Amino acid sequence: MNETVLPGDRYSREQARLLNNPAAVTLRSGSTLSLADYYGNAETWVVNTIRVDGNDTVFLQRVNAEGGVRFVVPPEVVAAIRRQGDTLTSLSRRRGARKALDTKRENGQQIGNPDALRKARRAKR
Repeated sequence: MNETVLPGDRYSREQARLLNNPAAVTLRSGSTLSLADYYGNAETWVVNTIRVDGNDTVFLQRVNAEGGVRFVVPPEVVAAIRRQGDTLTSLSRRRGARKALDTKRENGQQIGNPDALRKARRAKR
């Protein structure tokens, strides 16, 4: 008798469902990261992302001496992580720009173009 065994966990079911979607876009292989702390405790992370209709689902696997864990990060959570990353990037750039401006002022450098500013203020709207 030839029986097809269906995956039993959410990770496998969701991954199979997305990979069987003709609109799915994924890399041939995900990213594998091997990390170790100062005590020699090692763990390996495997990260795979599948995009369907502009929505990304991330599949994470972590393996260490205690065993392994698999996570499915849904598109809503991936979007929230991306938004936070974009916001942090904006804040860091803004902070760097302010620091650069303060440095220029401390060094006595001219900020902007006063002639162009005067001309713009005089121009009729």
